[in-house]
Order: sequence, then C-alpha cells, then structure tokens
Amino acid sequence: MKYLISAWELLVSFLLLKIFLIWFLIISLIWPYEVYVKWVRSFIKYFFRLLLIEVKLIGVDNIKDDSTYVFMANHVSMFDIPLLLGFIPKNFWGIQASSHFKWPIYGWVLKRYGNIPIDRSNPRASYRSMMEAVEFIKQAKNIMVLPEGTRSSKPVMGEFKKLPFVMVKEAGVGIIPIAFVGLWEINNKTSWLIKPGVVKIIFGEEIDKQLIKKLSVEELRDLTKQRIQELIDANKR
Repeated sequence: MKYLISAWELLVSFLLLKIFLIWFLIISLIWPYEVYVKWVRSFIKYFFRLLLIEVKLIGVDNIKDDSTYVFMANHVSMFDIPLLLGFIPKNFWGIQASSHFKWPIYGWVLKRYGNIPIDRSNPRASYRSMMEAVEFIKQAKNIMVLPEGTRSSKPVMGEFKKLPFVMVKEAGVGIIPIAFVGLWEINNKTSWLIKPGVVKIIFGEEIDKQLIKKLSVEELRDLTKQRIQELIDANKR
C-alpha cells in the first residue's frame, strides 16, 4: 500500500510541478513580483495539502517585518525550497547551484525569480556569487542559504560550508536559523518515495549582527549549526 500511495504522490508532484513552472513563467511576465509571489505561496500550500503533508510552523514571531535577514536551514529533502518559499512569511531570494539554472523550464524560472547561481566547483566564482548576495542584502532583500550545500544522505546534518558565513559578516545582518523536523521521514535523498506526514518548520531566535561581528567565520558557522541542531532536538516527536 505504501508504494501505491507514494506512486500517487509522485504523480501529483510531477504534474503539479509542470503546471506550476509554466504558470509561474506566464504570471511573472504580466505582474510584478509583489503580486505574483503571494499567488506562488498559495499554490505551494495547496500543493502540500494535496500530498497529504501537514505543515506546522513554530517560532514565526522571531521574524520581524522591519528587519533584513539571511535565513539558514538544514538541507533534508527536495521539498526544502518549496516549503521555505511557501511558508516563510517574508520575501527572499536564494543562492542555488549553477547547474540548476541550465535545466529546461526550471532553470528559466530560477532566472526569472532572480535567484543567484553559484558554481561550487570554482572557489572564485563562488565568492563572486556570495558578494552578489551581499549587494542584494544591501537593497534590503532577504537571502536564503542551505549551508550544507547539498541534501544530507543521513538523518543528521552534514558539514556547513564557510563561504555563506563570510557573506553574512560582510553584509552585516542577522541570521534566522531554521530547522525541518519530520521531513526526512516524508522524503529524503536516499529514496524517491514520498510519504504523507507532518513536517515542522521551526524558526529560531535571530543571531544578531552585534554578536556576528564579534565571532570569527568559523565560530559563526559552528554557532549557527548548533542553533539549528538545538531546534531539531527540542522539537522531535
């Protein structure tokens, strides 16, 4: 039975994704970002309801309307980005692997949305991408980073990259740590199976810019990972 359910969820995911990408390209050519991003969030929430995935938000009040942030989350599933886009109550732009921008339709959507490509195989190009993100932040645009760089193949966090924390220190803004709990059981890197279930998205307290200034890049990286792990441990079922 679980394979039948998973097959249904994969079919729904595939069909809705195709519809969403084409629909997004059309509406983004007609309406401004501030208008269509609200529709995108509504579409994503409907998408997860169809997949029988319940999303619970914890700590949303840690996100202040008048502040600019770098959001950082653990990288668990192919659903990480849609969940963040659909349920973070604040507009943001992401830094994603440059290879994704070469994919038909999906790559066009990333470009149209304004995300920043990063070539992880090229240190100089990676640094330039992070400095481009700094310029976004200076324009009061929030940035999303998944500091592991890739989905974990185990139900624990992988190592965090240093470069995103160089960016944060250069930008001079706070970090909102975010944790996914329950998402590994729904979908993860080791399987295409999708299971109905409950996922919690937990928003931690801001790591403020005054503290960030005092820490080295390595200390900030380790602190952020520690904060995300604490959110996971405190919200396990």
